[in-house]
Amino acid sequence: MVDDHKENLIALEAILESPNRNLVMATTGNEALQLALKHDFSLILLDVQMPEMDGFEVAQLLRQGRKTKNIPIIFVTAISKEHKYVFQGYECGAVDYLFKPIDQQILTAKVDVFLDLDLQKRKLQQAVVQMKRLKDENERLLQAIGDGIVGVDIQGRISFVNDAAAVLFGADRGTLVNQPICPLLFQATDGSASVDWQQSPLFLRCSKGDSWRSEPALSVRLGSREASLEVSASPLNQAGEAFTGVVFVVRDVTGVLLSSAEQEARGLRRFKRKKMIRELVMFDRTTGGNVGRLLNISEDGFKLQTRSAIAPGTLYSLSMVLPEQISGVSTLSMSGKAVWCQPRDQAGEFHCGFQITDVSDTHRNVLLGMMEKY
Repeated sequence: MVDDHKENLIALEAILESPNRNLVMATTGNEALQLALKHDFSLILLDVQMPEMDGFEVAQLLRQGRKTKNIPIIFVTAISKEHKYVFQGYECGAVDYLFKPIDQQILTAKVDVFLDLDLQKRKLQQAVVQMKRLKDENERLLQAIGDGIVGVDIQGRISFVNDAAAVLFGADRGTLVNQPICPLLFQATDGSASVDWQQSPLFLRCSKGDSWRSEPALSVRLGSREASLEVSASPLNQAGEAFTGVVFVVRDVTGVLLSSAEQEARGLRRFKRKKMIRELVMFDRTTGGNVGRLLNISEDGFKLQTRSAIAPGTLYSLSMVLPEQISGVSTLSMSGKAVWCQPRDQAGEFHCGFQITDVSDTHRNVLLGMMEKY
């Protein structure tokens, strides 16, 4: 609120004072400009007739500042209501005019409108920042996944590809974007697409909201070699929403297609591993505290069940006691960084994914031995 008569400011304060408002007063144009640079104002009530610098000059200078150019200004004036003065105010950037003597109800209503608009704008800005943060986190998470992740639009063209998929297909991510997916996964002998995208079984299933899986694995040529790819596809849209595309998970299973006997043996080892893993707890070597119970582990990362949320990016120095010695060692130690954390259905429980950031050669051998054994 800017007015060279303090009694006018006191009158405005009496009308507009509220617990959820911060009223700041200035008696000169220079003081108003300094305060506008210091604070983040939602609205300015500006008197027109002031000595040294009138309200029109103040408004023009505010409109020239990067921080202040978008602050709404309501002129408060006792000068003539002639059109030339009103037009001059709007040319200086005013959003409205109030003429003295001020009607309390009109003043309150106008101020409420502009404060509500400002609040909505701030909420929208926060939502945009939050969406960008979530997008960045999802991008980092997709890049950390070992399997190839490929997003495809409704026309069958690649819209997203993570690093693992780019390595698998032997091309840069930028080169793959906008390329059709069918020649990569459904190949004819001459290297072209063996099926039309919109006639393919996966499109027909995903466009109806169902998932699709390659059975058996797809035989494709990747550069100079023949490969077998295990591919699953799911629609990007939620149930009830219009079909917008597909997300693929692609895994190279060349050379690891197992006989039924080997599959059964691996199944027994997986059961034993799950039973063993339930007994393992990760400890923070710095504090000695229990970080969480191990759910699964690989050469690159692991997942814990915890009793409290862990912020992504948090670093830990971790150890766990093994159920038996492996390579003559009874404990496994490593450093890990939290990548994601999600609450479970049961209150007070979380599942958190970690990336292994540092492990010595000795303990990496222990980790590989544990994975082979269990």
